[in-house]
Amino acid sequence: MRIEHTPASCERSRFKIVCEDCGSLSIKVADPLNSPLSTQVRCGRCGAIRGTLAELQSLAVDGRDTFEF
Repeated sequence: MRIEHTPASCERSRFKIVCEDCGSLSIKVADPLNSPLSTQVRCGRCGAIRGTLAELQSLAVDGRDTFEF
């Protein structure tokens, strides 16, 4: 997976850790290693859009915040 630091990665991620539709934590991406960063990440349970691969990547790299579930 490509790690890119952009000005957007300095902002707080808009990726939804918990699905707002069904409450699931699972996610699915068809081919995360070869997909562009604009690829939508969907809920693994109901298929709702949770964010983009770029937002998930930003959360993984810069996610030092406390999360409330």
